[in-house]
Amino acid sequence: MTNDSNLKSGSTGFTRRFTLLAGVGLAAAGTFQRVARNTAMAQDASAFYPPVTPGIEPRGARVQPYPAACVQSGVVPTFDASGNFLPDALNKNVEDMCGLIRRGADEHGARLMSFPEFGLQIPSAPITAAQWWPGTLRANGPEIERIGKAAQDANAYVAFNPIEGIDRFPGRYFLAGMIVGPSGDVILNYRKLTGLTSKTRPGDLLSAWLDHFGEDSLFPVADTPVGRLACVVAGDMNYPEIARGMVLKGAEVILSPTASATYPADHRFDSPVNTTMTRRVRAYENVAYVLLSDLGPVGIDPQPPFRRRQPSQIIDFKGNKLAGTQSGGVEYAVASIDIDALRRQRTSLGGSNLLTHLQMPLHQRTYSATDFAPVNTHLGAPLVSMDEHSAAQRETVSRLVEEGILAAPGIG
Repeated sequence: MTNDSNLKSGSTGFTRRFTLLAGVGLAAAGTFQRVARNTAMAQDASAFYPPVTPGIEPRGARVQPYPAACVQSGVVPTFDASGNFLPDALNKNVEDMCGLIRRGADEHGARLMSFPEFGLQIPSAPITAAQWWPGTLRANGPEIERIGKAAQDANAYVAFNPIEGIDRFPGRYFLAGMIVGPSGDVILNYRKLTGLTSKTRPGDLLSAWLDHFGEDSLFPVADTPVGRLACVVAGDMNYPEIARGMVLKGAEVILSPTASATYPADHRFDSPVNTTMTRRVRAYENVAYVLLSDLGPVGIDPQPPFRRRQPSQIIDFKGNKLAGTQSGGVEYAVASIDIDALRRQRTSLGGSNLLTHLQMPLHQRTYSATDFAPVNTHLGAPLVSMDEHSAAQRETVSRLVEEGILAAPGIG
């Protein structure tokens, strides 16, 4: 496996088959329910892709369209109600993920798969950073090696969200977005940059982080035979700067593991919620594919009373949904990724090629002249209390009001 300290940078006429739909408990009991597979291909939706005016002659080998899958997997808690780590639960989650990787290749021919946030580790109740630490994974550890072996068997690229421990920064945990390739190696490791939780964000110890990993670790992109891949974890997709940071380094497919808010089991998702709205906008504005992989059932009850999350979706570079899951259970959403169509769009002439309209000097001064949230707030030690976030946020709000960037609400 690749040592973590070195990670400084990071036509398919396949037939319609069936997806196995099961909760984690159903899988454990050996009971599966067959449902029709939800598959879509870019070439089936030609109205989405009107002809473009080429801005450059084709060159090099074409990337043929290939099947990709969002795997809406389940998980069993890896910590008990008191915050004690449960190694056997972690082992089960790793084994289940490996099985789903192999199944994704066997049943769907998927060459690219994306798994959800907290798909390997999840607590039963809120826990501290100190409690998270014993249950964290290493980028070169045995669990990641097993997942890499499954990717190797599947001849696929696989993105997932381990809760990572880095020995250089003991007592902390990071929400990583890793991608393993068909070689079995970790080819990309992104750590979540935002969110007010007990995790450590690279910006919390930015100076030490850059000294250890280098600047390329903040927005890594992997150039692969299935396109240029990036991984943006969960709420980081709410910030246009983060996805754009990847795209400015060439990213074409953004894997987005998440564990969205839950809704009642009978909730209808006819209207998109913010989880999908932001990702469809990120896809459109960046001319990039986005794979939104949401978390499935949590726990081992054969009839889990879980509330549904936003369905997993594959979104094309025009912001169109190509495929989505149909339930809150374990399920695949499968669609064809056409990298060559994306590249034709990105190298075309005219108004629809949004990226080439960017005049970057217009924005550089605005960004460099304004400070919002501070960095290096936890260089010496990890966050202990959530009150620390509140204090830092209060200072940021007060300063921005004084500077006239924000306006205070009125009285009465």
